[in-house]
Order: sequence, then C-alpha cells, then structure tokens
Amino acid sequence: MGLALFIIAIGSGQLIAKEANRTVMIWATQGDLAPGQLISESDIKSVPVLLPESAKNYLSAKAEIIGALVLTHISTGDLIPSSAITATSQNLDQRFVPLTLELTDLPVDLIRGEIVDIYAIPNRDSKTITSPQLVAEAISVSAVNERNNSGKVSVLVILKSELVMPTLAMLADSRFIIVRSI
Repeated sequence: MGLALFIIAIGSGQLIAKEANRTVMIWATQGDLAPGQLISESDIKSVPVLLPESAKNYLSAKAEIIGALVLTHISTGDLIPSSAITATSQNLDQRFVPLTLELTDLPVDLIRGEIVDIYAIPNRDSKTITSPQLVAEAISVSAVNERNNSGKVSVLVILKSELVMPTLAMLADSRFIIVRSI
C-alpha cells in the first residue's frame, strides 16, 4: 500500500511539473539585427521559453525565417517578435551600398547589425563641400569585410533609395567617416 502511494505521488508530481512548465521553442538573435538586413542561419538560434500568454507575439522556431527581412532593430539575445520581420522586401525601399574606407575612418570593432551615421569631410582639393557634413544617419551595417594590410576596409551599408545618388556624389569629392550610434 505504501509503495503504491509512493508511485502515485511521484507520477502526480511529474504530471504537475509537466503542466506547469509549458515551454515553447522561439527564435532569438545571436547578434544585433538592423533594419534592412536579411536573416541568415548564423543570425538566429532556437531557445526554450515560458510564454503562457504572449507566445503568439514571437516567432516559433518552426517558422522558416532564413532570408526574411528585418524591419526594426533587434538586439543580441532578444526573442524575435513576429512584427519585426517580413518575408517580402516591398515594405522597405532600401539599397545595399558598398563603401571603401580607411581603417582609421570607422570604429575598430564595427560589426554587422550596428546602427551608424556617415559623415563626409572634404578632401584637400574638394570642390563640393568645405566643411564636414552628415551624409546619412541611423543606417544599418550589412557587412564589414576583412580588414587587411592595405589600410582599407569595405563596409556594406543599407541606405534608403533617395540617399544613394547624393551619397555616391559626395564620395567622389570627400572622405567618409563612420560614427557608431549609441
């Protein structure tokens, strides 16, 4: 009789624990994601979380989100809200623009997903600008290519379509500086 009661108590305890711990698998970020970025496999991880009422607001780990477009900034380790990404790029009118910069013209530890501002400073023989100017603010870094011994680094930024031509025009007659937004 005592053994039967003991087995029933253990079974009941396991059942209660199972019902109380209803975790679900949700997508979370492994690094910062910035607006305009396409999600890659290395950007996300599946994490178990206890979300009794708000699970519908986040993306289940069963959802296919590789290649989806990020709409709002998502910090490292955050759960990915369903409203923060879209499967179609029609929501954003943005372009990927490569910039080749001096190593000293950007933060040393700049990485993909950061939000930055771009400033133009005049070259010695500049004709179009005479003082530093803000080119673009609060833009996303899509990629930072390997820094090498040439003293140059290539940064791929995401600009709104209307900023592409003015940015390229300034690039020909000035030097760009990337400043990290905080």
